[in-house]
Amino acid sequence: MNHRIQRYLRAAVESTREPVPAGAFVLYVHPHSAHPFANYAIPADGAAIDDGAALVAAARERGLVPRLEYIEPCFPSVEQALAPSGFTREGRLRLMSCTALNPWQAPAGVKLAEVGLSSPLVADTLTATNAAFGDGPPSDADVAAWPGRGVAALVDGRVVGSASWTVIIDGITEIAGVGVIETMRRRGIGGALTAAAVRGAFAAGATLAILTPGDDRTARVYQRAGFTDTTTMLHLRIPD
Repeated sequence: MNHRIQRYLRAAVESTREPVPAGAFVLYVHPHSAHPFANYAIPADGAAIDDGAALVAAARERGLVPRLEYIEPCFPSVEQALAPSGFTREGRLRLMSCTALNPWQAPAGVKLAEVGLSSPLVADTLTATNAAFGDGPPSDADVAAWPGRGVAALVDGRVVGSASWTVIIDGITEIAGVGVIETMRRRGIGGALTAAAVRGAFAAGATLAILTPGDDRTARVYQRAGFTDTTTMLHLRIPD
């Protein structure tokens, strides 16, 4: 399962970013964002792990923060090998998966709406998502790049939260961007969005949904939706 999920994560990021070989790693560069979370490396399959010097150089050359995201059990020696080059642990994340969704209805007064490619809600959905994560308004490029796989929560016609799912490959998808604006949290909206995103992904052909909870509280929400702990991911970076 670890290697199946890692293969999926690599294929998914390759579908939207430029792969840049860098020694024992591949740096995936976002086409129009330099945000650290949008640009990261994954160890190359079968490569002898090196000290990351080529990765650091490739990232710096492009004005990016050197970062990695990978399934920990697939590459157990990477963290130790990169420590001398200044990489530190940004986070060790629980990765959860779901094959059978538990019922979860939207709370009273909340409407869930699919946000497809031609939906008039795309800009408002991205604005609410960015606000939920403390980011600024989306750019025109962000709106134009919307992949059409998402769901929004509306209260009195206003988008207050959203969730999306990534491209489906080998039956796997990742539930991403589950966020609710601060004034509307702790009402069950996040769980309802998660469940709606999983339903949408399963209807589109996925059989396994994965996600990484931000903390233990959100993990409990996902557990109630049908997710269970499966493996761990490591995020490494050289501090700014």
